[in-house]
Amino acid sequence: MKMIKKHLILFIMVVVCIILLNQVILMKYGITLITYLKYSSPITKKEKEYLKLHSPIRLGTDITSPPISYYDNEAKKYSGLIVDYVNFLSIETETTITIDMYTFYNLVEALRSKKIDVCDMFPSENRAKEFNFSIPIYRLKTVIISPKGNNPILNLIDLSEKKVAIPKGDLAAEYIDNALKKENKKSANFIFVDDTKTVLELLKNGDVEAAVGDEVVISTYWREYDVYETKKYDVTLLYEKDVVLAVNKSSDTLLSILNKGILQMKKNHIVSKVQQKWFGISESIRGEKRDFEAFINIAVILLFCMIALYIWNYFLKKNVLEKTKEIEKTKKNINIILNNLNIALFIVSDSNIIIECNKAALTLLSKERKDIVGKNLFDLPFLSNLIKISDYIKLDVNLSHIFKHIIKNKCYEIKLSPYISNDEKFKILSIEDITEKLIAERKLHQENKLITIGQISAGLAHEIRNPLGTIRNGLYLIKMKTSSESLEKAVVMMEHAIQRINNLIEHLLRFSRISADKCSKENIETIIKNILTLMKTRLKAKNIQCDLILKSEPFIILNIETINIILINLIENAIDAFYEDKGNNLIKISVSSTSNLLNLLIEDNGIGIPEEEIDYIFDPFYTTKEEHGTGLGLYLVYNEVKKYNGDISVESEYGIGTKFLVSIKFK
Repeated sequence: MKMIKKHLILFIMVVVCIILLNQVILMKYGITLITYLKYSSPITKKEKEYLKLHSPIRLGTDITSPPISYYDNEAKKYSGLIVDYVNFLSIETETTITIDMYTFYNLVEALRSKKIDVCDMFPSENRAKEFNFSIPIYRLKTVIISPKGNNPILNLIDLSEKKVAIPKGDLAAEYIDNALKKENKKSANFIFVDDTKTVLELLKNGDVEAAVGDEVVISTYWREYDVYETKKYDVTLLYEKDVVLAVNKSSDTLLSILNKGILQMKKNHIVSKVQQKWFGISESIRGEKRDFEAFINIAVILLFCMIALYIWNYFLKKNVLEKTKEIEKTKKNINIILNNLNIALFIVSDSNIIIECNKAALTLLSKERKDIVGKNLFDLPFLSNLIKISDYIKLDVNLSHIFKHIIKNKCYEIKLSPYISNDEKFKILSIEDITEKLIAERKLHQENKLITIGQISAGLAHEIRNPLGTIRNGLYLIKMKTSSESLEKAVVMMEHAIQRINNLIEHLLRFSRISADKCSKENIETIIKNILTLMKTRLKAKNIQCDLILKSEPFIILNIETINIILINLIENAIDAFYEDKGNNLIKISVSSTSNLLNLLIEDNGIGIPEEEIDYIFDPFYTTKEEHGTGLGLYLVYNEVKKYNGDISVESEYGIGTKFLVSIKFK
């Protein structure tokens, strides 16, 4: 089996090499590997005898196609690429080759009538019916030239029913007719002339709508007619084809001799040198070399890619093994983490079957894993009591849900989240006992409240001292037994003082009282004024004016404790922002509400918050108040706002002031 596999791989490699070699030959010489091998051999004895009997070989070419072939009036001789080409071909074939020139139409007729033995032309299906063709000698482009205007000729199809000038016998007429027939278009109206020069004359004089000819020939006449430089014409590529040598069907031996000579000239780079002499770096005739170089580059790149692919595949396999080990290790670590969490986790199928659970889930239910996995969620008494099936059915399974439930004096937070794996829908159920967390939060709230009460009490003592002085003065008047009128005024003053003290104490008691976590309809204006009364001493100490702007009805559904925590901490924060009396210290409280959405805006023109500290002000225990700051005030504000899914934002500019905007909807 291994030997068969080895031979198969070897066979595939050989086939690939042959294909690549064939492609290299095709790109470099324009022939297949078989043709290359056939014509790489020397001239045979039979072929030498043929040359002796038929020497010289008569070659005909187009006299109207400079610089390919033409009559040089100055030198009084035939000249052009074909002339040089034939001279070298004569050397390679070791025989004399003569040149005769005709107009192209007469050239083809001369070959048919055997006045010449060979001529150069574009191959086609129709021409192949009466002639045999050599391997390619060079490439040429044929183009369409048309005047720029409102109806430009941009492609071959646009030639339909147009008047087109073309050299008589040119392959382009056959090519255009065939293409238009395929598209069910009417034929072009061809005007056949003797040469390309006449084609351009007709175009320049406006006698035709388009002209067709070989690019290099047209380029030569451009210098005389100034067509290209004036930018008056559009030039569109019609086709690019190989030029070959054509012989009559009966001249197979001659064709073999010519092919051997042409191939040898290509091997010796004579073809490219002749082309460079007459055309320089013309795009029309350097295609083979360019394509060959491109193919070699691609082949080299492909080889490197294959090597790189093999190396990459090797390291990929190695990497996959390493990653598999890492995944296994990570999986174990995740299981360890999940099993050490205090949160019970369940993976539940779309049909409410428990697929997996962690160690905390086993502890919560006081059951073994086998008694949980595979069971319906609502077949387990504790879970069915915790998650009521009537409420569960109403939930949107595509959304995450969080709710709380109390069982046996313990509060549990339940989270239900969708999860999709391999097109299967699952739900992740997490259950956490948050009883101690809620107690800790309540303690934290109360401790913050006591800290605030302590701060307020210092100012409150000063506020109580004033009415106490009034009472003391009244008692003095009573002792002195002054007039009844004075005694009456003293009693009234004392009653007002006592009422003021009573109000201050009542405000303090109302704030310090632990309230239930429920919402009720309250007067927000009264709440804010009570808080400002408690803070009157601190406001007065820093000469701060406090403005209350109420933009809506004062009565709104809210949680008094939450509002107290938010307002007291934000106002305290604003008071602390004033380090000195600037003369215009101001705190502005704006209140508005719509559909139970309460918006609070607390602004001050104090010192402001440095930009680098804004991101941290809601973090617990973060404070910039070195003497009396706890770092819990804004943290508690943030948590109270988020408890009701509200939003809090802050804008501050150091040295200018700060704005806190709170939006919260109580339910």
